Amino acid sequence: MSNVEDTPTPQSPKRASGPLPERPSLEFLRKAAKRRARADGVALAEAQRRTAADHGFARWADLIRAAEAAAPRSPLYRAAAAADASTVTRLLQAGAQADGDPGDPARPLWAVAAATAPENRKIATARVLLDAGAFLHTDQAGETPLHAAARTGPLGFVEFLIARGALEWMRDRRGRTPAQAARRGDAKDKDAIAELLQRPVIRDPVFRQAVDAIHTGEAQTLARLLDLHPRLLAERIVEPECYRQAQRSQYFRDPMLFWFTADNPDLVVPMPPGMVDCVRVMTARGVAQADLDYTLGLAVTSAPAHAAGLLGPLMQALLDAGAKATDAVVLGALGHALTQPIRLLLAAGHPLTAPIAAALGELDRLERLLADASPDERQTAFGLAVINRQPEAAALALAAGADVDGFLPIHVHSTALHQAANYDDVPMLELLVAHGARDDIPDTMFRGTALGWARHENKPAAKAYLEQLAAARRPEG
Repeated sequence: MSNVEDTPTPQSPKRASGPLPERPSLEFLRKAAKRRARADGVALAEAQRRTAADHGFARWADLIRAAEAAAPRSPLYRAAAAADASTVTRLLQAGAQADGDPGDPARPLWAVAAATAPENRKIATARVLLDAGAFLHTDQAGETPLHAAARTGPLGFVEFLIARGALEWMRDRRGRTPAQAARRGDAKDKDAIAELLQRPVIRDPVFRQAVDAIHTGEAQTLARLLDLHPRLLAERIVEPECYRQAQRSQYFRDPMLFWFTADNPDLVVPMPPGMVDCVRVMTARGVAQADLDYTLGLAVTSAPAHAAGLLGPLMQALLDAGAKATDAVVLGALGHALTQPIRLLLAAGHPLTAPIAAALGELDRLERLLADASPDERQTAFGLAVINRQPEAAALALAAGADVDGFLPIHVHSTALHQAANYDDVPMLELLVAHGARDDIPDTMFRGTALGWARHENKPAAKAYLEQLAAARRPEG
């Protein structure tokens, strides 16, 4: 019988304790807390508290702040954190990169956004960095510059970032929006910042009542409001000017009241059945053709309508009122791999086109349609085949002349390789690479390659394939 003392016992992970090292790593501290949670069998928050205590701090936030203060910083980062536009300008002219040094704890633009400097200094410094090519959507710090600005303010600086293209819907690594960051922040005008970021921004109380009636499916209440205020059928909400200044696509900017009946964006979940009745209430009083068509496009990609089983009734109510399925409607649905609404449209008499045939995998008909298709139709057919995971259809479109590296007609910031990576579709990736697809093309919104997308979106099969491809293409030596 062996001695008990000779029996091996599980060892806890080695823990760093005592004062912080001279150059502390935030990433190391975060990983250490996660390891501590697993080893001690406690929640992450408790593990963070214990890790902080190991280093002499009462709270995790205090430890992180101390580590950030002790972390090495480039001169550009320090100038940006001080909102010193003149020094930032001088450093950039001397050759500093607008996105800072690899050793910086975050990008300089984030440092400006997180600073507590006056509004005019923050705007001036951020403008210099952005004009020099700084990346607006970086989340190196675990959040975007807009999250940091939402927390610290002021409102005018948040408006400036939005006008320059910041995305109010982009979440941080914990899944929080900038609006949520604003509500948790300590800016003096936090309520105004949160309202600005919680879209759509509705300041007309009567319009808000009508939206609330739609969202609760109260068709009779909506009917009374429309009869009292007929203007609601023809007016649109005008959101803050910064959103109109932004040079980016915003499909629900300055919305008409009728658009809300599609519940896209998903502002109310689950979608109440009465929203279909709200469509009928409004169309009986007269809705412009353009709004009928646009709302049909919103409906076919409405996640709440799909989830609630209301897509068919909603589409039928719109079609009965005269809504027309434009090319944008078809592209919107199939660009999100939603084939059910398109099959409903085909059953209602919509013609089969090359893009539709490609998305549905109708190969015999696709080959004939591609022969007479325009270059744009061939490219659209190719993109929709990739998104809808139809490799044979994609191959037919490529054979007909589609560009394997062309940016897509929907999700226009990306290529086919990006989308195949996003869907974790290795057979499609193999097909695209076999046709010469480049794996080094960055998307135009997040500056990520297909491999970057696979890593960020946690697509393991695509990540493994693209990493192997990158290694094979890397020059030796």
